[in-house]
Amino acid sequence: MSQESEPPRQPPPEAGREGIPLVGQVVEKTTVVVQKTTRFSKEFVATMISLVSVAFGVVAALAWNSAITAWFDDIFPDKSRKISALFVYAVIVTLIGVTVIVVLGRLAARINAEPVEFKYPGTPKT
Repeated sequence: MSQESEPPRQPPPEAGREGIPLVGQVVEKTTVVVQKTTRFSKEFVATMISLVSVAFGVVAALAWNSAITAWFDDIFPDKSRKISALFVYAVIVTLIGVTVIVVLGRLAARINAEPVEFKYPGTPKT
């Protein structure tokens, strides 16, 4: 391999003609495209984080539900006492869930978070 130096490249003769974008015009258009892509990417990432968080939350809730139900089976061999305990458990979990949702709603309002709005493209006109 020889390491000969190449002569500097000259711009093509049509670069100064009308209608062919110059470097400044390309950079401006690229900046607009990147800004639009960044906005979409942020929305996409935020949506994916929400979906993954919810999925893991459901899996964790089901695991805890199974564990607590099995624990109630051991503690309360009498069926009527077990049913009462499961209802108390359901009320407690519901109260905790509502409290967490209210706190998260207040936090979202404090940081001016906007909800993600899903729209179907091309909704039919009636």
